[in-house]
Amino acid sequence: MAPPQPAPPPGTPIFRTPDELLHDIFLRLPTAADLARASAACPSFRRLITDHAFLRRYRALHPPPLICALHPPFDDSAFIPAQPPHPSAVAARAFAGFDFSCSSFLPSTASLTWSAIDFLDGRALLAGAPVPRKRGSSHLRNLQYRYFSARELAVCDPVHRRYILLPPSPAT
Repeated sequence: MAPPQPAPPPGTPIFRTPDELLHDIFLRLPTAADLARASAACPSFRRLITDHAFLRRYRALHPPPLICALHPPFDDSAFIPAQPPHPSAVAARAFAGFDFSCSSFLPSTASLTWSAIDFLDGRALLAGAPVPRKRGSSHLRNLQYRYFSARELAVCDPVHRRYILLPPSPAT
């Protein structure tokens, strides 16, 4: 009779760690880059990190980094990048010279000009209004004219070069 086979060696301790504990560890990672590195470490980590419920919790605890501040008029001079020692300063440098106006991918017509109304969470709200006939008026007057005579509204994602035209207001 042959001697009994020895039991297989137990898995490494990290693979026996409960998923809930790993979720808690991953939630404490300070940056999305650290989370991406952990995801690349092994398939089981990737499975846990790419779970939609986990990603929702991670985004709730770690808001997106501040890349810049934008101020009116929303043109090339409106971009004020995050500066060192801010943790997002390196990422902000990548957006220097970026076109936040969305004019390169919004539908254009000869009779409409697009003006930024607001920016929030990386999205821009733009109003498409008829080109003002009166030249030489103040910038503030032009902005007021565009806001109150807007024919179209668009929500734009300048980084991903996407937009959605909003349906017309029932009041117009």
